[in-house]
Amino acid sequence: MASPGTVRLLTALWDDSLDEIRPTLDTGTGEVTYPDADERLDERDGETFDVLETLAERELLHREFQEKQYICPRCETKGMQYTTACPTCESPLTIRTDRYRHSDCGYEGIREQFVEADGVVCPECKTALESLQHLESDAAHVCEDCEEIFETPEHRLRCRDCHFVFPPLQTIERILYRYYLSERGAEWVEEQLTARQSVAEIFEDRKLKTEIDTTVTDREGDDVPVHVYARDELLNDHVVAAVHERPDERDVAALRSVASDADARATLVTTSGSVVGGNVEELVSGDGMAVLSLQNGSLRREYEVAEDADAGNSFVGRIADIFKPQNG
Repeated sequence: MASPGTVRLLTALWDDSLDEIRPTLDTGTGEVTYPDADERLDERDGETFDVLETLAERELLHREFQEKQYICPRCETKGMQYTTACPTCESPLTIRTDRYRHSDCGYEGIREQFVEADGVVCPECKTALESLQHLESDAAHVCEDCEEIFETPEHRLRCRDCHFVFPPLQTIERILYRYYLSERGAEWVEEQLTARQSVAEIFEDRKLKTEIDTTVTDREGDDVPVHVYARDELLNDHVVAAVHERPDERDVAALRSVASDADARATLVTTSGSVVGGNVEELVSGDGMAVLSLQNGSLRREYEVAEDADAGNSFVGRIADIFKPQNG
């Protein structure tokens, strides 16, 4: 996962233009966002939280606990609101009050049941009392729907959208973090920027007009973010380059698709020197695909193909000349 958006985001942490990525809670809606990350990621990167978690799992980001968020299991609205509910009828319409007990007859009830217009009277034995202070009391709750009186209400979470009420354990719990760039992340950014700049300089040396972190237009007319785009309009020569640490079949297929839509050749750069996937050999060896690897700060024509992320290297491939222009 090395989209232009993720490189842009981690670069901001690397060059100190952004010190951390922190969640922001909208107290009105309960929505949690990461505005600093949203600003730098592209729409095609997907949900920001998922991107951040993926980067943390890859140890490119270090995370620290910030708070918890609860999501409605019925409509998936984020930011459920805490409430209490009656243990008998489950109604959230409960009120905290005091419960009184007349020690002479043992009757228990709330304040309104003992207080009458002409004084304090036990509703059970009709004994008149000087004040409520002559009754034993403790904290209680009363349900206004079923009139049940109870000591402790049930903990519940209420959806702000569909208004359904659920026990906390039945909701979706999401832990929110603050994210910082890790040492591994800093190394990753340096490799990405070195590889991207190196391939851009190669294109520039061949008099191609080159742009870094730009977009190309696909067949639907949408702008697609790319790492490097180089072109020579006179010779009708266009090249789209993508930089990944360990590109897999999905990365290769995505690059092929973008390049095809842009009527361009595809150049894949691997900063690890490896391309991963059982069928990736066929993909990278097709017409128009060039593969380079970053080795000791320089781009080389040799790369390794592994069956999967943990497997040993299966062969060393050599690319065709990527600089042969397309005429047409």
